[in-house]
Amino acid sequence: MKVAENNSGGNCTKEEIVIEGYGDKGKRLSNCFVEYPGEATRQDKSYYIVEDICGQFTSEFVGKVLGRTILRKEKSNISDIFACSYFWNERNEYVSLVLDYQKAEIQKAGQEALGRSVKEESEIPMKNMVVYQENGLINTIYLILGDNKFISIERSSSAGLDSRDLINFAVKLAKEIKNYK
Repeated sequence: MKVAENNSGGNCTKEEIVIEGYGDKGKRLSNCFVEYPGEATRQDKSYYIVEDICGQFTSEFVGKVLGRTILRKEKSNISDIFACSYFWNERNEYVSLVLDYQKAEIQKAGQEALGRSVKEESEIPMKNMVVYQENGLINTIYLILGDNKFISIERSSSAGLDSRDLINFAVKLAKEIKNYK
């Protein structure tokens, strides 16, 4: 599903917004991130990262964090993959955010089996795993939200983002979401 969205780079208006499929309203923050309403079954009042990645991580929010104007975003067509890709030009260069519910250690073992090295980068202000390919380039960055939940940052091979750009994006993104579950 393609959703065209304009990213002016300005601040968003803090406001309650209607979210399709939710009875309660969400809150758009001044940084353009959308806090979804809490689940009735939760015992705490913490906000959390939801499966609607494109809805929660708006184009404006990702554009500000990435430092690029997002021209469009695309939700994954596969129903059990919770991902959104953010495109900044017509050459289809993009970065994707993917929410997954599994142990990060399983991902680490799989990446290492492919000959990649995995390490935690101390400058990213939340638990993380950065996967380096054999050629030293970053393949994927995992931001760990809980024991069985993480968001991975992936990019197109032609994205024009080097390893420093990806780390900077992860640092800024982690600063914004580190208190979410």
